[in-house]
Order: sequence, then structure tokens, then C-alpha cells
Amino acid sequence: MKTLLFDLDGTLIKTTEIILETFVETFQKYFPEVELTDSVLTNMLGHTLFTTFGNYTDSKEKVDEIVTFYRKTSNEKIEAGLESYPKAKETLETLKKMGCTVGVVTSKMRHVATYHLELTGLLPYVDGLIGYEDTEKHKPNPDPLLKAMDLFDADPETTVYVGDHENDITAAKQANIASCAVTYSHRLKEMLQVNPEFVIDALDNIIDLV
Repeated sequence: MKTLLFDLDGTLIKTTEIILETFVETFQKYFPEVELTDSVLTNMLGHTLFTTFGNYTDSKEKVDEIVTFYRKTSNEKIEAGLESYPKAKETLETLKKMGCTVGVVTSKMRHVATYHLELTGLLPYVDGLIGYEDTEKHKPNPDPLLKAMDLFDADPETTVYVGDHENDITAAKQANIASCAVTYSHRLKEMLQVNPEFVIDALDNIIDLV
């Protein structure tokens, strides 16, 4: 593999618990009648905020208000302390030394994703980033990954996407590139059901694919 593309939340950086906590607080405020089972809650990890909250109201104005509240609450938690997963920095640094191209493809707004990469010390090792506003369609649609491949002029046969949600795996398959699941995901069972080409227990395991 020569082009290594990574999801951000729950793959490179430890935002998953923060995201889930923020969803719970947001639903308690705006949709207290909704029962948030583990499955319903973790499934929200793979979608944009507008899609998630749009499932519960037809009002664009209310969705905008909810997203604003969610982002404010989430940012406060992130500012209190955001970390990358073990060996994330060392892995990206090694990949760069090996001559690989490293990209991030996320459903987050680009400026937010960039800031989170900066906070965790990963930004210097990332060659490019595709964020929410870069495509009209989002994962599991392959467009974000195809956009990244265009950016890097990547060969599909030597490109892999690493993620923590079944939407990541599905998007990679539709983009005709290899997919890789991380076992520390909250959605491991669902990911395995869509048959990723590779499964890793730790980020540095990806080096074996190069």
C-alpha cells in the first residue's frame, strides 16, 4: 500500500466517548422521549450531524440549532483534553518515512478536523484532508474517498482506508479500494459483517501492509 487514508474520530483520535456523551446530553435537551439504546447511539457515529438530527425533526432551523448546541458542548469537552490512540503519531511518522502518502477522510468540518489533528500532534504527518464541506454526499457514499484519491492521484490498487464504522468499510468498497477495520471500535461486529479486507488491533499494525 502506498496511500493510507484514515477516518478521524474513533480511528486516529479518542473522540468516541466525547461524541457519545454529547449525543446523550443533546437528546436529553431536545428529544427526551427518544430511547437511546447502545445500537442506536453508536450508529450515530457514522453519519453527519445534520443527517442524525434530521431523522428526528423536519425543521431545518431546529436542526441548525441542535447542531450548534452539539458542537458547543462537544468543543468544551474536547478542550478539556483530547488524545490520539496509542501509537498514532509514531505510525503516521513511520509511514511518512517509508514514502507513503497519508490522508484523513472525515465527516467533520475541515477546520474542526484540522484543529483536532493539531491538538493531538498528528497534523504534521497528514498530507491532505477531506472534510464535510468537500463533497455533497458523505459516507457510506464513496465520494469523499474518491475526492481524496483525486487529491493524491492515488492508485486504487495501492490505497487503503482505515476506519471504525461499517460506513467506512462500505465507502471503501464502493470506491474500489481496500478497507481496514480497527478492533477497538464500538461497531466492530457491524464492520465485520461487511467484510473488510484487513482488520488491525493497533494502528501500528497498518505498517505491515506497506
